[in-house]
Amino acid sequence: MAERRKVPGRPFLRLLLVGFTVMFSPAPSFAEDWLPPGSATEKTSNIPPEILRPGTAIDDRFLYGRLLFRSPEILGEKAVRIGLSCDSCHTNGDVNTDFHILGLSDRPGRVDVSHRFWQAGFDDGIDNPIDIPSLRGVGETAPYGTLKIFANLHAFTSHVITEEFGGPLPLPGEIEALVTYMNSFDINVLNKSDTHVKTNEDMSYLPLLETPLQDHDYAKIDELTDRIRADIGRRATALQQDDAIRLIKGLIDIRNKAAQNEYEEALELYRSLRQ
Repeated sequence: MAERRKVPGRPFLRLLLVGFTVMFSPAPSFAEDWLPPGSATEKTSNIPPEILRPGTAIDDRFLYGRLLFRSPEILGEKAVRIGLSCDSCHTNGDVNTDFHILGLSDRPGRVDVSHRFWQAGFDDGIDNPIDIPSLRGVGETAPYGTLKIFANLHAFTSHVITEEFGGPLPLPGEIEALVTYMNSFDINVLNKSDTHVKTNEDMSYLPLLETPLQDHDYAKIDELTDRIRADIGRRATALQQDDAIRLIKGLIDIRNKAAQNEYEEALELYRSLRQ
């Protein structure tokens, strides 16, 4: 099994999560400390629906891709600091028309991805914001990139993470999951006669833990509990307080049991948490 690569920002993320777990009060807006005043990276109104192709299987690969799509950590340290994920720009696979970073955007819905803000030494010296594209139907739009030089979505996704945002090289399983999730976006617009797969804001990622718990794969359990807890923290206002506290505490207990090699007890906690 490949060793899990360490990502800058994980200790920072864990510290934030511990504080959130203990107090369950809104954490300080660290993003505001790293973004120019007046910037907006999350869409908070008129959120586009998540439209999935009919027949999309909500399996572990899909769920993991959906989780990664909403995880700032996948894009690296700068993204963790400002709370930026793939979903920030491509909300539910569509476009965040409110996205705006002062100095990088000439108007909402556009951003300069070749600016030194993202990665020192990779500034092209040109003020060139581009439209944030929709990812609906992205699996059918190859080749990819502004210059159309990437033959497949796997290569382009890896390029965006490592070159545009300065993130760590994603593991093959992470790229596969992200591509699986993005390929599920339907290009059609939702209407009353459509039979699309339904999703909701509080879709659970807990099923992802079952296989690593059965396989005694602590590295994967450690990663997933961190990511799921962070996702709960980002959605805290959309969740009932008691539910969020129960989930976060349960995830911590599961990881601690696994760390002590008590996998049967961890599985029992997992099954209880899913009830």
